[in-house]
Amino acid sequence: MPQNFYELVWIFLIYAFIGWCTEVAYAALDTGKFVNRGFLNGPYCPLYGCGVVIVVAALTPLKDNLLILFAGSFLLTTTLEFLTGFLLEKMFHNKWWDYSNFPFNIRGYVCLKFSVYWGLACTFVMEIVHPLIYRFITAVPRIPGIVFLVLLMSVFAADFVITVATILRLNRHLAAMDEIAAKIHSISDEIGERVYENVAAADNIHKEYRLVFNENVMELAGELNYRRDALNGELEKKRCELEALGEKYRQLMAQKKFGFGRLLRAFPDMISRNQNETLQKYREHLNIRFKR
Repeated sequence: MPQNFYELVWIFLIYAFIGWCTEVAYAALDTGKFVNRGFLNGPYCPLYGCGVVIVVAALTPLKDNLLILFAGSFLLTTTLEFLTGFLLEKMFHNKWWDYSNFPFNIRGYVCLKFSVYWGLACTFVMEIVHPLIYRFITAVPRIPGIVFLVLLMSVFAADFVITVATILRLNRHLAAMDEIAAKIHSISDEIGERVYENVAAADNIHKEYRLVFNENVMELAGELNYRRDALNGELEKKRCELEALGEKYRQLMAQKKFGFGRLLRAFPDMISRNQNETLQKYREHLNIRFKR
């Protein structure tokens, strides 16, 4: 049982690292290659660290009863994963993982399969792994241990700030692409409407042309030519605007800013609440196809 905050921080960091190793190994089995599956850039998954800290702090007095230990681990970690997914989506407008295709899921944030895995893993950790980890923590001299933890937590905090900034930049990047795509669609619709209007007007002029006296023929022909020239000028202007927007869109699509690819590879099921279609196109452009 951790006796103080110092030991809790050790537990958090150690299991955050072990959790990262677990996620990387899981991804490697599915994809055959290394994928940094952490939310942050460094080799740690905070969700795992928090999960084990909660289980250790709450269930150590009950660890002799395996059924209660499993059930408690199952409930605590499921609650933590649900709250984490919910809060991350509210803050960043992205759903970072999605279990909607799994049976017995709750809004895609948690599902029975991975909750059972969490329960079994925490039971194993409490019974087998944690006694060894805790012995290591208590064996580390206090002063060097504190210095080491301060350094690690400083790196962790800096990594968190960098990751949040990257997420915000990614959201702005997708929003800019989405805005350009909407403009392209709007201009295309406008061109179609203008062509239709002018074709209809030309048809009406032709009908009048067949009905009027000869002295009005030149006037109607002039009006037809004027409309045609005006339409050609307008269409040329719209075409140039479309080309400029298309080029800007292609440039944004081709940009590979720091951290974007890593985040999308770490969370291949991520859903954007505001620009999901654009996100999927950007993911395909980066050749990210892995589905958990």
